Amino acid sequence: MHAITYSCSAALFLIVLFAILVRKDFVAFLRDTSTLPVAQRSFSLASTLTFYWTALIILSICYIGIVNDALPVIDNGVLILMGIVAGTTTAGKVIDANQSQDPNIARSQDTTPSSGFLTDILSDSNGISVSRFQTVMFNIIYGCVFVSAVISQHELYDFPSQTLTLLGISSGAYALLKIPENTPPTVNPPAVVPPSVNQPAPAPPPPPIVQPPAQT
Repeated sequence: MHAITYSCSAALFLIVLFAILVRKDFVAFLRDTSTLPVAQRSFSLASTLTFYWTALIILSICYIGIVNDALPVIDNGVLILMGIVAGTTTAGKVIDANQSQDPNIARSQDTTPSSGFLTDILSDSNGISVSRFQTVMFNIIYGCVFVSAVISQHELYDFPSQTLTLLGISSGAYALLKIPENTPPTVNPPAVVPPSVNQPAPAPPPPPIVQPPAQT
Protein backbone atom coordinates (compact mmCIF):
# COMPACT_ATOMS: atom_id res chain seq x y z
CA MET A 1 0.00 0.00 0.00
CA HIS A 2 2.86 2.36 0.79
CA ALA A 3 4.40 1.65 -2.60
CA ILE A 4 1.16 2.59 -4.36
CA THR A 5 0.92 5.79 -2.32
CA TYR A 6 4.50 6.72 -3.12
CA SER A 7 4.01 5.93 -6.79
CA CYS A 8 0.81 7.98 -7.09
CA SER A 9 2.44 10.85 -5.23
CA ALA A 10 5.44 10.75 -7.56
CA ALA A 11 3.17 10.63 -10.62
CA LEU A 12 1.12 13.57 -9.37
CA PHE A 13 4.30 15.50 -8.65
CA LEU A 14 5.61 14.87 -12.17
CA ILE A 15 2.28 15.91 -13.72
CA VAL A 16 2.27 19.18 -11.76
CA LEU A 17 5.93 19.74 -12.58
CA PHE A 18 5.27 19.12 -16.27
CA ALA A 19 2.37 21.61 -16.25
CA ILE A 20 4.62 24.22 -14.64
CA LEU A 21 7.38 23.60 -17.15
CA VAL A 22 4.95 23.92 -20.05
CA ARG A 23 3.59 27.14 -18.57
CA LYS A 24 7.07 28.58 -18.08
CA ASP A 25 8.27 27.45 -21.54
CA PHE A 26 11.07 25.31 -20.12
CA VAL A 27 10.13 22.38 -22.34
CA ALA A 28 11.29 23.72 -25.68
CA PHE A 29 12.02 20.14 -26.78
CA LEU A 30 8.25 19.59 -27.04
CA ARG A 31 7.82 22.41 -29.55
CA ASP A 32 8.14 22.41 -33.35
CA THR A 33 11.22 23.62 -35.15
CA SER A 34 10.32 27.11 -36.30
CA THR A 35 11.68 30.58 -36.99
CA LEU A 36 9.32 32.00 -34.35
CA PRO A 37 10.56 32.72 -30.81
CA VAL A 38 10.58 29.64 -28.59
CA ALA A 39 7.66 30.83 -26.47
CA GLN A 40 5.47 31.21 -29.60
CA ARG A 41 6.26 27.89 -31.31
CA SER A 42 3.56 25.26 -31.54
CA PHE A 43 3.78 22.05 -29.52
CA SER A 44 4.74 18.93 -31.47
CA LEU A 45 2.56 15.82 -31.24
CA ALA A 46 5.42 13.46 -32.08
CA SER A 47 7.72 14.91 -29.40
CA THR A 48 4.87 14.86 -26.89
CA LEU A 49 4.20 11.15 -27.53
CA THR A 50 7.89 10.37 -27.06
CA PHE A 51 7.95 12.18 -23.72
CA TYR A 52 4.60 10.62 -22.71
CA TRP A 53 5.66 7.00 -23.14
CA THR A 54 9.16 7.60 -21.83
CA ALA A 55 7.74 9.09 -18.61
CA LEU A 56 5.18 6.27 -18.23
CA ILE A 57 7.76 3.54 -18.66
CA ILE A 58 10.28 5.17 -16.32
CA LEU A 59 7.65 5.68 -13.61
CA SER A 60 6.43 2.10 -14.04
CA ILE A 61 9.94 0.69 -13.71
CA CYS A 62 10.47 2.74 -10.55
CA TYR A 63 7.14 1.62 -9.08
CA ILE A 64 7.77 -2.07 -9.79
CA GLY A 65 11.28 -1.75 -8.39
CA ILE A 66 9.85 -0.35 -5.13
CA VAL A 67 7.15 -3.03 -4.85
CA ASN A 68 9.16 -6.09 -5.93
CA ASP A 69 12.55 -4.88 -4.77
CA ALA A 70 13.83 -5.80 -8.23
CA LEU A 71 13.75 -4.26 -11.68
CA PRO A 72 11.10 -5.67 -14.02
CA VAL A 73 11.69 -7.64 -17.19
CA ILE A 74 11.16 -5.51 -20.29
CA ASP A 75 9.11 -7.52 -22.77
CA ASN A 76 9.21 -7.26 -26.55
CA GLY A 77 5.89 -5.41 -26.63
CA VAL A 78 7.35 -2.45 -24.73
CA LEU A 79 10.42 -2.38 -26.99
CA ILE A 80 8.28 -2.45 -30.15
CA LEU A 81 6.08 0.31 -28.74
CA MET A 82 9.10 2.54 -28.13
CA GLY A 83 10.29 1.72 -31.64
CA ILE A 84 6.95 2.88 -33.08
CA VAL A 85 7.07 6.10 -31.07
CA ALA A 86 10.70 6.78 -31.99
CA GLY A 87 10.00 6.06 -35.67
CA THR A 88 7.03 8.44 -35.68
CA THR A 89 9.09 11.20 -34.08
CA THR A 90 11.96 10.67 -36.52
CA ALA A 91 9.62 10.73 -39.52
CA GLY A 92 8.05 13.98 -38.31
CA LYS A 93 11.46 15.60 -37.81
CA VAL A 94 12.64 14.53 -41.27
CA ILE A 95 9.49 15.89 -42.92
CA ASP A 96 9.83 19.21 -41.10
CA ALA A 97 13.53 19.47 -42.00
CA ASN A 98 12.88 18.81 -45.70
CA GLN A 99 10.01 21.29 -45.88
CA SER A 100 11.95 24.00 -44.05
CA GLN A 101 14.67 23.82 -46.72
CA ASP A 102 12.22 24.21 -49.61
CA PRO A 103 11.82 27.92 -50.48
CA ASN A 104 8.56 27.21 -52.31
CA ILE A 105 6.80 25.94 -49.17
CA ALA A 106 5.29 28.39 -46.70
CA ARG A 107 5.36 26.46 -43.41
CA SER A 108 2.49 27.18 -41.03
CA GLN A 109 4.91 26.53 -38.15
CA ASP A 110 6.84 29.66 -39.15
CA THR A 111 3.80 31.93 -39.40
CA THR A 112 1.23 30.66 -36.88
CA PRO A 113 2.02 31.03 -33.16
CA SER A 114 0.98 28.50 -30.54
CA SER A 115 -2.72 28.29 -29.65
CA GLY A 116 -2.19 26.23 -26.51
CA PHE A 117 -0.93 22.71 -25.82
CA LEU A 118 -4.06 20.70 -26.64
CA THR A 119 -4.99 22.77 -29.68
CA ASP A 120 -1.46 22.49 -31.07
CA ILE A 121 -1.13 18.72 -30.83
CA LEU A 122 -4.64 18.15 -32.23
CA SER A 123 -4.43 20.64 -35.12
CA ASP A 124 -2.61 20.98 -38.41
CA SER A 125 -2.63 23.91 -40.84
CA ASN A 126 -6.32 23.21 -41.61
CA GLY A 127 -7.57 22.99 -38.02
CA ILE A 128 -8.44 19.98 -35.85
CA SER A 129 -7.19 16.82 -37.55
CA VAL A 130 -9.00 13.49 -37.25
CA SER A 131 -5.76 11.52 -37.56
CA ARG A 132 -4.13 13.53 -34.77
CA PHE A 133 -7.18 13.16 -32.53
CA GLN A 134 -7.22 9.42 -33.20
CA THR A 135 -3.52 9.10 -32.36
CA VAL A 136 -3.90 11.05 -29.12
CA MET A 137 -6.94 9.05 -27.95
CA PHE A 138 -5.40 5.65 -28.71
CA ASN A 139 -2.21 6.53 -26.84
CA ILE A 140 -4.15 7.86 -23.83
CA ILE A 141 -6.32 4.72 -23.66
CA TYR A 142 -3.42 2.29 -23.90
CA GLY A 143 -1.37 4.42 -21.55
CA CYS A 144 -4.09 3.97 -18.92
CA VAL A 145 -4.17 0.21 -19.63
CA PHE A 146 -0.39 0.10 -19.24
CA VAL A 147 -0.46 1.91 -15.88
CA SER A 148 -3.38 -0.23 -14.64
CA ALA A 149 -1.52 -3.44 -15.44
CA VAL A 150 1.62 -2.15 -13.75
CA ILE A 151 -0.25 -1.27 -10.52
CA SER A 152 -2.37 -4.44 -10.39
CA GLN A 153 0.14 -7.03 -11.63
CA HIS A 154 3.42 -5.36 -10.61
CA GLU A 155 4.96 -5.95 -14.03
CA LEU A 156 5.27 -4.10 -17.29
CA TYR A 157 2.32 -4.65 -19.59
CA ASP A 158 3.30 -6.74 -22.60
CA PHE A 159 1.37 -5.19 -25.48
CA PRO A 160 -0.21 -7.81 -27.77
CA SER A 161 0.52 -7.73 -31.47
CA GLN A 162 -2.98 -6.43 -32.34
CA THR A 163 -2.54 -3.42 -30.07
CA LEU A 164 0.90 -2.66 -31.49
CA THR A 165 -0.50 -2.95 -35.02
CA LEU A 166 -3.28 -0.51 -34.17
CA LEU A 167 -0.84 2.00 -32.65
CA GLY A 168 1.50 1.55 -35.63
CA ILE A 169 -1.28 2.21 -38.15
CA SER A 170 -2.43 5.28 -36.22
CA SER A 171 1.11 6.68 -35.98
CA GLY A 172 1.79 5.90 -39.65
CA ALA A 173 -1.37 7.70 -40.74
CA TYR A 174 -0.31 10.73 -38.71
CA ALA A 175 3.15 10.73 -40.32
CA LEU A 176 1.77 10.34 -43.86
CA LEU A 177 -0.84 13.06 -43.42
CA LYS A 178 1.83 15.37 -42.06
CA ILE A 179 3.49 15.56 -45.51
CA PRO A 180 0.71 17.55 -47.28
CA GLU A 181 0.23 19.94 -44.32
CA ASN A 182 2.71 22.35 -45.93
CA THR A 183 2.81 21.99 -49.69
CA PRO A 184 3.50 24.59 -52.38
CA PRO A 185 0.37 25.96 -54.02
CA THR A 186 -0.57 24.46 -57.36
CA VAL A 187 -0.56 27.03 -60.16
CA ASN A 188 -3.08 26.09 -62.83
CA PRO A 189 -2.19 27.09 -66.43
CA PRO A 190 -4.53 29.58 -68.12
CA ALA A 191 -7.45 27.90 -69.79
CA VAL A 192 -7.44 27.86 -73.60
CA VAL A 193 -10.83 28.93 -74.96
CA PRO A 194 -11.67 26.98 -78.16
CA PRO A 195 -13.04 28.99 -81.06
CA SER A 196 -16.79 29.10 -81.33
CA VAL A 197 -18.49 27.08 -84.05
CA ASN A 198 -20.60 30.08 -85.15
CA GLN A 199 -17.65 32.43 -85.14
CA PRO A 200 -16.97 33.65 -88.72
CA ALA A 201 -13.74 32.54 -90.28
CA PRO A 202 -11.04 35.19 -90.45
CA ALA A 203 -10.78 37.09 -93.73
CA PRO A 204 -7.99 35.91 -96.03
CA PRO A 205 -5.01 38.24 -96.32
CA PRO A 206 -5.03 40.63 -99.31
CA PRO A 207 -3.04 39.57 -102.39
CA PRO A 208 0.43 41.10 -102.75
CA ILE A 209 0.68 44.22 -104.90
CA VAL A 210 2.83 43.65 -108.01
CA GLN A 211 4.31 46.86 -109.38
CA PRO A 212 4.97 47.07 -113.20
CA PRO A 213 8.59 47.28 -114.31
CA ALA A 214 10.00 50.73 -114.81
CA GLN A 215 10.10 51.99 -118.48
CA THR A 216 13.44 53.01 -119.99
